[in-house]
Amino acid sequence: MVSQSIEIKATPKKCYKIITDFESYPEFLSSVAGVAVAKKRGNTCEVTYTIKVIKDINYTLKLKGTPEKKIQWSFVDGDYMKKNEGFWELKEIKKGVTEATYNIDIKFGLLVPGSVTKKLVGSSLPTMLKEFKKRIEKS
Repeated sequence: MVSQSIEIKATPKKCYKIITDFESYPEFLSSVAGVAVAKKRGNTCEVTYTIKVIKDINYTLKLKGTPEKKIQWSFVDGDYMKKNEGFWELKEIKKGVTEATYNIDIKFGLLVPGSVTKKLVGSSLPTMLKEFKKRIEKS
């Protein structure tokens, strides 16, 4: 499992709202080419993502939110992937400042080289967190 945190100048409520606005991801996340939301019921839904790595990869996650606190996900189906589980955790560390922690445990099939896994998690994670921070603080 890989975990990384970032401080965002916004309330947990505002962070949660942007993080759970899955349809808008292609507008501000450089690696996301497309998103489709299905089976939405309350704070639970299934989201299919198309991400650009060396080639397009499609996968579906089941997400469950606890408003203003946490968004958890589990793997449903996808290209090349065997496992994708994790969560966002949101904690107000001082008034109007949230520590957003992203945890992910991801495994790919045998056809995916280790370099792709490292790129997805190692270099993409810090970039993704900065893109979320920028979007949330500008909103």
